Amino acid sequence: MRKRWALGTVGALIVAGGGYTWACAATPLPELRVQPAVAETAEFPADPAPAEAAVAAYPQPTAIGWAEADGVWTNDASPHPIASITKLVTALVCLEAAPLAPGEDGPVYTLTEEDERVQRELIALDGVAHPLPAGSQLTTRQLLQLALIPSSNDYAISYARATFGSEDAFLAAVAEWADRNGLETLELVEPSGMDTRNRASADDVVRIARLALQNPTITEITSMPSAEIPGIGVVESTNPLIGRPGVIGLKTGRTVDAGYNLVAAQQGSAADRSVVKIAATLGRATGEDRAASTGALLGAMDALPQTIEVAAEGERIGEVTTWTGETIDLSAERGASAVLLPGESAGRTVDLGTVGAGPSGATAGTIRVETPSGDEDVPVLVGSAIEEPDLWWRLTHPAELFG
Repeated sequence: MRKRWALGTVGALIVAGGGYTWACAATPLPELRVQPAVAETAEFPADPAPAEAAVAAYPQPTAIGWAEADGVWTNDASPHPIASITKLVTALVCLEAAPLAPGEDGPVYTLTEEDERVQRELIALDGVAHPLPAGSQLTTRQLLQLALIPSSNDYAISYARATFGSEDAFLAAVAEWADRNGLETLELVEPSGMDTRNRASADDVVRIARLALQNPTITEITSMPSAEIPGIGVVESTNPLIGRPGVIGLKTGRTVDAGYNLVAAQQGSAADRSVVKIAATLGRATGEDRAASTGALLGAMDALPQTIEVAAEGERIGEVTTWTGETIDLSAERGASAVLLPGESAGRTVDLGTVGAGPSGATAGTIRVETPSGDEDVPVLVGSAIEEPDLWWRLTHPAELFG
């Protein structure tokens, strides 16, 4: 009896042991624990100090910015008379109300006796006017060309009144437009720039130029060195930088009280990026002064873009703990950098996936690198091979295996 009981017990133990062994061999291994070593998201801004230093080196008021970036840097944020830079605002507000595509003529405007009166008044005030008699006709495009190329005050006024019906309606539209675009210092009392109460800070002038660069009709016209207007003849641009390599144009301004103003834009490059630089100088003593300081500042801006490292080759992004307790690094396969303008930033997002048995260099996730010039994914790699534990480990680690 005892012998049969012993044999039965041994058999039961063998069966049970076999079942345990089978269970250990067949049970899926638990998921490995992946631990990040860096923040899931990170931002990498460009240093603004070089841009601040650049404008600080020039007489006040001066401001710079880029068409592609939000930042603007100035050495004087107070409002100043902007003179005929006003006409950029007039063109922007009128073109928003009545769009005109590049190359289109638009509606025809017939000059009135009121236009003749304004012309006489402007000439008496030493304003820029190109008189035509009442009944003469100009297309909308020609009104814009006269306002923006030789800076005709009379046709800026005619254009605003023709678009909105009255100067008061135009000024109400300007106030709403300025508020909507965050131009806190801009204030106009008329559409031409003859009145010194038309004011804005140099940094808001850069913001106005940035908005103008988004309108292809304005950039087409302000980049023209001249235009021929029926009844008037050839009119020349007042912008002294037109014709220099890459200069897109924009606008001059001058009155006795305002001095000589200029906001100019120029195509440039930052590594492999194409960018547009904007510089504004207000209140210069002469036309030569405004041309020299604006041109020099545009040139100095070429040194301001920065190369920022967003991910480093081999950078430790995280770690994984294997079933046997070994810790293995997860690292960036390669580096990634961004060329940033002051005011810009790059970012990255780390996404670590599940990691299992596999060779060294297996993919463990990605780093999503986001830059103003485009995005890319950098693989995160496992630093060493990971092998599944053997059967003995399974048999001796039931808690880890079965949880």
